[in-house]
Amino acid sequence: MTDAHLLPYAIALRKNKHYSESRKRLFSLLTTAVDKGPIYLHIAWSYDNQGREAQALDFYQQALGETLCAEDEFEAAFDLACTARCLGKFTEALRLFERLLSHYPARSEIIPFYALCALDIQDTTLASRLLMELVVTHPPTEAITVYQSTLKGYWQHSLPEQSGD
Repeated sequence: MTDAHLLPYAIALRKNKHYSESRKRLFSLLTTAVDKGPIYLHIAWSYDNQGREAQALDFYQQALGETLCAEDEFEAAFDLACTARCLGKFTEALRLFERLLSHYPARSEIIPFYALCALDIQDTTLASRLLMELVVTHPPTEAITVYQSTLKGYWQHSLPEQSGD
């Protein structure tokens, strides 16, 4: 099998829950690949899908140290933050979620996971603010959309006043 066919084959193996075999193929690609970022990302996903988050964490970091397309870069950073949270590395995860939100403000999928991380450290104020912001700015249903402007008013009224200094 050629290298061009090996990556899709390794991905298919992972998707079919043949994680070890998938990683074996992916690791073999690393020896000749010019673009290693996507390979590291698929290795991370293979470990993550298998519930081996500690191993996945290192490969997300390696993927982010390489060249990735914009979507893969987001996925690697997002999955790194989620994995850090799952491993109980809450301070690191909070920092990663904050960076994600500043770089990808339109990616609403970040917000619930960031809120979960805030809850993990008992910051219920931050978690509540994040979730309320999510509901107001990204209403999930028509029923909430009807109340969007009302909720937004309540939410903005509940925010502490900003000093103009």
